[in-house]
Parts: sequence; C-alpha cells; structure tokens
Amino acid sequence: MKKFYFFPEVLKKCFYFWFTRPMFWIKLLKLMIILFNWILPLFLCFRGILVFVSSRKHLLSTLLSLEFIVLGLFLFLFIYLNIFNYERFFRIIFLTFRVCEGALGLGILVSIIRTHGNDYFNSFRILQC
Repeated sequence: MKKFYFFPEVLKKCFYFWFTRPMFWIKLLKLMIILFNWILPLFLCFRGILVFVSSRKHLLSTLLSLEFIVLGLFLFLFIYLNIFNYERFFRIIFLTFRVCEGALGLGILVSIIRTHGNDYFNSFRILQC
C-alpha cells in the first residue's frame, strides 16, 4: 500500500532539500543582486512618474517627485556605468546637472511663492507669471 504524505510533511521535505543546499543560497543571492541593481532603480523612476502625473495641489510635491525620478535615474546610470568602469566622469556631470536643476526648481518655487503667496496650482494664472 502506498503511503500518502500529509501536505506539511511534503513542504518540510522540500524545505530541507532546497534550503540546506549551499548552491541555493548562492543563486538566491545572485537573484537578489540582480533585482536590487536593475529593478529597484526602475521602480523608483516609475513611482516618481506616478506621483508626478497624479493630481497634486502643491508645486513643491511635483518638484519633489521630479527629484525622485532623477534619483532613480542616477542610481540606474551609476549601476549601468559601473559595469564598464565609466562611473566617475559621468557621475560628476550628472550630479552637476542635478544640482543645477534642483536650484532652478527651488528658485522658481520661491519666486512663485513671492508673487502669488502660496504654491497651489489652482491659484496660478498665466498672465501673472
């Protein structure tokens, strides 16, 4: 007569079979590195785009979502160029443009708050800017 395994016993045997092998942990570590290196920056960019296109009241939240997108792009570019050993020169250029973009955004935000009194999108008129 055939012995039928109870379901948790089958899971226990599978658990002991796979998790006690060192190659499983090495493959899992490689998979986690791939996920962190390639999927995390793309997730950051898409999440920033999602916040950017959603309806927001304040200009400051829109500018912060743009900075979040740039941060994801910087991480992606850093990982990609690190493979080819080009990361130093392009990292400096990218950070320089990022700082200039951030300073420009904050300058626009300050000038809009001085002219309009707040940073609500509903209170902006094209003729006043």
